[in-house]
Amino acid sequence: MKTKKIQELINAYEYWDMRVTKLECNYFGDEIILVYNDDNGHNVIYNFTKCYKSIFEHVKSYDKLIPTKEMEIGQVPYFIQDVEITDVVEEDVCFFVCKINMFPLNLEIWSKEIEVYRKKK
Repeated sequence: MKTKKIQELINAYEYWDMRVTKLECNYFGDEIILVYNDDNGHNVIYNFTKCYKSIFEHVKSYDKLIPTKEMEIGQVPYFIQDVEITDVVEEDVCFFVCKINMFPLNLEIWSKEIEVYRKKK
C-alpha cells in the first residue's frame, strides 16, 4: 500500500517534462537525491535511502558535446518523462524499485526508503 501512496504523491507533483536540476549519489551509493523545479517555484525532492541497487544508464548515442558540470541550468538536457514505483521481495527483504526515464538518462533505484516532498526554493 505504501508503494501506491508514494506513486500517487509523485504523480500529484506533476513531474512530466520537468527539468532535473540535481542528481546526487552519496555515501557509497546508500543515498540518492533527485531534484527538479516545478512550475510553482518549488523544488521537488526524491530522497532514496538505504539503497541496494542503482543503475544510471545513459543513452549511448546521445552525444555529450558539453560536459554537464560546465552547463548552465538552462542547458541541462534531463527532463523527467516517466516515474514508476513498484516493490519487490528478494531474500525475504522488501525493496522499493523506482524507474525514472529522464531521457537521455534512465535510472533504476532499489531502496528500503523513499521520501518525496516539495520545498520552496
